[in-house]
Amino acid sequence: MIIHVVKQGETISSIAELYGKSAERLALENGLIETDRLAVGETLVILYHEIEYTVEEGDTLGNIARKYNVSIMELLRNNPYLSDRQYIYPGEVIVIKYMAERTRKITTNGFAYPFVNIDTLRKTLPFLTYLTVFSYYYTDRGEIININDAEIIQISKSYGVAPIMMLSGFSISQDEEVEVVHNLLINEDAQYLLINNLITILLNKGYYGINLKHHI
Repeated sequence: MIIHVVKQGETISSIAELYGKSAERLALENGLIETDRLAVGETLVILYHEIEYTVEEGDTLGNIARKYNVSIMELLRNNPYLSDRQYIYPGEVIVIKYMAERTRKITTNGFAYPFVNIDTLRKTLPFLTYLTVFSYYYTDRGEIININDAEIIQISKSYGVAPIMMLSGFSISQDEEVEVVHNLLINEDAQYLLINNLITILLNKGYYGINLKHHI
């Protein structure tokens, strides 16, 4: 892998030619949309393919993955632009493996709000283990304020990413949040209600866990 810093007068075509790559592939691998507006000082990642595959009629990501004994998630990591698409087309080139490994086996956590751009979410999910969704709020009476997160949870699971519920005390300031937590801790009935509400949401929506955020 090579990091190229854009210099005055350089274009996507001149940089691609310098490294023996196509301008189209260089743009794809760097997520460039407006390739005629490179900024001086901008960095581009130069990657070389070890194994690539030219799509044939009738191919799917699933049968290509099986042919090369890799996962569909690996294909999406190596070709992030495919997350925007419903189909692959005969003649296009898909990277199966890069000469330098782009990923390692680590645990990663991302964060998203319900209004996240779905295209951006789909491009990010292949690189995540968990996705924490912001944010549920609880009151000092044990009630939980619901959010519209069904689509994010469904998409996360379809990519094999575990959705995590973010839970915070309902307040407009840190001092008020401390008071909410304090009132909850001295009210046993509110604690039971909060636990029951949490269990209901976890089961009904399919969350894998809770990320509890508060100030004490």
